[in-house]
Amino acid sequence: MKFIHHILTLLAAIIGLLGGIFWGYSSNWEYEPLILLLVSLAEIIAYIAIPKQTEPTTNPALNYGMVNQNVEVNVGNIESFTNREKNTIENEETNNLLIEAKKNKLSILFIDDDKNFSIVKILKDSGWKKTKAITDVKSIDINYIQNSEIIFVDINGVGKILNLEHEGLDLALMIKQKYKSKKVIIYSANKTNNAFHSAWEVVDARLEKNALPYQFQNLVENFSKDFYN
Repeated sequence: MKFIHHILTLLAAIIGLLGGIFWGYSSNWEYEPLILLLVSLAEIIAYIAIPKQTEPTTNPALNYGMVNQNVEVNVGNIESFTNREKNTIENEETNNLLIEAKKNKLSILFIDDDKNFSIVKILKDSGWKKTKAITDVKSIDINYIQNSEIIFVDINGVGKILNLEHEGLDLALMIKQKYKSKKVIIYSANKTNNAFHSAWEVVDARLEKNALPYQFQNLVENFSKDFYN
């Protein structure tokens, strides 16, 4: 519609009409000038007969209101995001402070026949100073077990003094059954251990022995929240 009502289109149609008349007269009215005449005449009639469409008007005040509303919504979203981010940071800081406060109180015990298991030193270097390691136990009533809140038990190579058939699995099960409030974690480098042993169901967590040091540390941090509150 915009093309029909364009002034240049009208001028071209008028020129085409005049040119068509002159061309038809000089060519004894062959069909080419007749086509030009008809097309030009149709454009002139359409320009006159078809009403021109008007562009919809916009209300500046309404537009301003919409823009202002969008700005308010965006600002609200930003403030909401900022508050959530601030709360997250505050919660993390509080959580870190609580963990730091537990480091000098919490006792962690590793029962592992490997005397050089590196995780023990890593935890000590991370601030968990009361981390100890023993190669085996002659009783689950020894002070090391009684005085520890978190106990890591290697599945293989321990429990031999007590002549336990399933070694660390039996030992972890015995400790957890007697000291239910303690956190007992079993770990092993051997992935083919007895999958049907009851210890798997009662211990608090399990890890592979070659798990990342942070995975051991993360368990300690999470379990520490249950003690000395």
